[in-house]
Amino acid sequence: MAYNEISCKLPAKFRYMKFAAIDIGSNAVRLIFINVYETPAGPQFVKDAMYRVALRLGEEAFIKGKISSKKEAEIMSTMKAFKHLIDVHKPVQIMACATSAMRDAKNAKEIVAKVLKKTGIDIQIISGQKEAEFILSNHVEKFQLEENKNYLYIDVGGGSTELILLSKGKLVDKWSFNIGTLRMTLGKVKEKHWKELDVWLAHFKGKYKPLRGIGSGGNINTIQKHFVKRKDTEVHFKDLQKTLENLEPLSVDERILTYGFRPDRADVIVPATQIFMYIMERLEIDTLFVPKVGLGDGMIHLMYENMTTGKKLKKK
Repeated sequence: MAYNEISCKLPAKFRYMKFAAIDIGSNAVRLIFINVYETPAGPQFVKDAMYRVALRLGEEAFIKGKISSKKEAEIMSTMKAFKHLIDVHKPVQIMACATSAMRDAKNAKEIVAKVLKKTGIDIQIISGQKEAEFILSNHVEKFQLEENKNYLYIDVGGGSTELILLSKGKLVDKWSFNIGTLRMTLGKVKEKHWKELDVWLAHFKGKYKPLRGIGSGGNINTIQKHFVKRKDTEVHFKDLQKTLENLEPLSVDERILTYGFRPDRADVIVPATQIFMYIMERLEIDTLFVPKVGLGDGMIHLMYENMTTGKKLKKK
């Protein structure tokens, strides 16, 4: 059973609330709706709908340092469309967050202000640390994981990779690195970024054995779907090796035709595989648990928790 699915039909007596989250990433923009059912066993998070638009903001932000007027118009059209969907779904709360590409774009704040004025959607441009915090809000450490074990959460996105180290159910450290699949495709990952990652990994190497992995992001989900024959929620290191062996010799067009990948997935799935393998190899991680949750899911978990406890969300 997937992390945010319920295997049986819930009785109508259970109260539920619908939440919405907009994740404005470097490769794509996503709108997700999740129903939260309040049951005697605790809240159950069930995906209701998801919409994805491949805006590829990183192509401009990482190269030019700003978003063009043409791309800005596409952002506005997407947000207007999302606003119509939000009006139909009627969630009790909505959160919109922009990550690596918008962090790099010097005109991002101007675009955010225009979106707010024309659609009412208030976009937060969050730091890499805040992004890791939101991802951690998924509480995957409580699902199918052993409480007394050590886990490294690896979230690979288009513009950045977030790493979260958990030991015996508690947070040890979290960090964000400007190493992402689209950045790599564009040749915009600098040597200093790899060195920063190496220093972080070296600090924890050998200290939390055995260390298991948790993988998230669209690419690892795609890898599991196409290159893992087992019917489980794990991706092994050898599965990633097999992925590279199958995909590296192919052109982007050949990957699309052979595997049915979307164009914006076909070019970034190889660097994504390389990033996962790079981290896993250095920390001697053989297996990734893939719960199929990400930033948007974490945002909704946080909204629900803050609503039920009366806390206010902190920005930045």
